[in-house]
Amino acid sequence: MRGQVAGAQPETNSGWNALAEREIKQHVARELHDRVAQTLTGMLIELETFKSEQFGRASVIREATDLQDSTRQVLQSIREMLYDLRGESSSEESFVSAVQSLLTRFEEGTRIAAELIVSPGWPEKLRSAAALNLYRIVEEALTNIKLHSGASTVRVALDFGSNNEMALTVRDDGAGMEPEATRVRGMGMLGMRERAVLLGGRLSVETSPGQGTIVRAIVPKEILC
Repeated sequence: MRGQVAGAQPETNSGWNALAEREIKQHVARELHDRVAQTLTGMLIELETFKSEQFGRASVIREATDLQDSTRQVLQSIREMLYDLRGESSSEESFVSAVQSLLTRFEEGTRIAAELIVSPGWPEKLRSAAALNLYRIVEEALTNIKLHSGASTVRVALDFGSNNEMALTVRDDGAGMEPEATRVRGMGMLGMRERAVLLGGRLSVETSPGQGTIVRAIVPKEILC
């Protein structure tokens, strides 16, 4: 009996050490996310707003864009650290299948017909951060459709834009709204814009009363895959 207790002690210590290490990593990950990553995200959004106000000042816009690019690089490095601390993989993950599953659940839960159209050449898998942010854009757009649109059909399209860009479009045939309303509709619309800017892209919303709504995110291809 005495030998068994002595033999079990290192195993118990090893378990406690592993638990303590995991808790420390999770704490550091939370601090990095809440204090640093969120601050950098806010800076990206503020720079995007600043650029939109600099009419005819090309040099200022270029400098602001350079600052955004540098900020995104730092943010990406922090994300890589977060993946390591959380024990997550930063490699590619499925995106097309995830969106298809999301639309299937949406259709079953709302009885709104949902269709996914994927252009030839669109990658089945994207980088983890890109996949997560684009997925959340689709998710938020579907939430708005469910709560506000009165739509009967939704179409999500994954295709290509100009200048080596990739496009995600969510289109519904609902009631639409006044264009000005897209600037004040809660945190959801702001969140979608933030996610597009985080990926080095932009988000537009086209709508008018009775004409449905089109949400489109345009993102550089090199960011996604």
